[in-house]
Amino acid sequence: MQKLKMSGFSRLISTISKKVVKPFSPTLPTQRIHKLSLLDQCMGNFYMPLVLFYPKHKLEQGPKQLSKLLENSFSKAMTYHQPWVGSLRDNATIQCDDIGAEFIEVEVNCPMNQVVHRPDLAFPPGLSWRNVPPSGRLSVAQLSHFDCGGMAISVCLSHKVGDARSAFSFLKDWAALTRQYPNGELTCPSYYVQDSLMPSLPDGPLEYSVVVEPNAQESIEFEKRFFLSESNIKALKALIVNDPSSIVQNPTTTEVVSAIVYKSAAIASANLSSRNDSSSQMVLVSDLRKTIPPPIPSTSTIGNILTAFSTPIYNLGDLRLSKLVADIRKSKHELSTRDNFKENIWVSEMLEYANKINTGIEDDQSYRQKSSCHDVYRCSSICNIPFQDLDFGWGRPTRASMASTPFSNMIYLMNTQDQNRGIEVFINLNQQQMSIFEQDKDFLQFASPVDDHVHEDKEKFYCMEAF
Repeated sequence: MQKLKMSGFSRLISTISKKVVKPFSPTLPTQRIHKLSLLDQCMGNFYMPLVLFYPKHKLEQGPKQLSKLLENSFSKAMTYHQPWVGSLRDNATIQCDDIGAEFIEVEVNCPMNQVVHRPDLAFPPGLSWRNVPPSGRLSVAQLSHFDCGGMAISVCLSHKVGDARSAFSFLKDWAALTRQYPNGELTCPSYYVQDSLMPSLPDGPLEYSVVVEPNAQESIEFEKRFFLSESNIKALKALIVNDPSSIVQNPTTTEVVSAIVYKSAAIASANLSSRNDSSSQMVLVSDLRKTIPPPIPSTSTIGNILTAFSTPIYNLGDLRLSKLVADIRKSKHELSTRDNFKENIWVSEMLEYANKINTGIEDDQSYRQKSSCHDVYRCSSICNIPFQDLDFGWGRPTRASMASTPFSNMIYLMNTQDQNRGIEVFINLNQQQMSIFEQDKDFLQFASPVDDHVHEDKEKFYCMEAF
């Protein structure tokens, strides 16, 4: 099968149209101001890139009809999501002024099967994970038509407004309005929490974000993707449970997969390290929606409604899977015993960092040097977010994915398309570390790399579906 390289891909794209789509109905004067929560204020104004692929046989309409339908339903969806089509007035406020979102339509002169496992190629160049430019919009959508007849719908949504679950709510509403167009209305629209759960500090909102996009010159560009099947995940769980030292007898999929990925990455780093201790730690992001107090709804709730918890700092000899899973479970339990809206650990750590930098106690470089005494790996699981079920009227997507992350030592977990039973791992390491990680026999006992060779049969399937 012909390989498609990033460098040559841009020559295969033709822009059909590029326009600004505005809300179908204007925002009411009483809803013009959107107050950002303290965590929103900490979060950078950079894009979250998500994409859905649909093969030709599921598409009953031609490209022009699909484009018009999606553009119109996109406009209707905006009337329920005013903050994502407004303007960032300052670090604590969005002006819901209906400036709209960018809607791009392109033609891709290659089959969808050559892009489906390289999802970076389905996004507008230079937007994924990057800061919203000063004159840019908080949301951008792209419709990509492939020459085999398949189609991709991708969005870049500002993380300042909400997290991955929020992005799913936006896409779910857009999909529902597309299925029901032109007469559909949302009976239970998404709810924007604003600053109701995590208000600004007593002395006023933060002037600047704390989490920002990575410096382009410092970005680590060696992301690899690995697949763990349902049967291999069961075997991994059995391995951990049968360890005589195991405390956790019912480990979750996220616990075991994050543990083995982190362990293998830490061992790869230790093999390259000049430090004697080669210590490391994993920080995991946790969704707080299940703990939202009434009367605020806990479903279809939009905002950055997150916290983080961490494992202990490990030396190389401590990296046993049963211990890692037990420590993850313990940290999660400790998290559940506190009010994470009033005592959000992630926010507290970011505020401590911001205070030291802003008051001149430390500069950014010295703070990072002190923080680099051990390696930190960050893991975010979106396995419980059903992107694979998003139906715009032509069935579930063949694949749901996201663009490569530029954040170093970052691990993402996402369900695969096979009835949500497998897991896809996205991991970003430096080149030397990745070369060791991807040959780790203990990891490869359960995981397969997502590349042309391993997935050749599946890519042929995509090609057959597309035709």
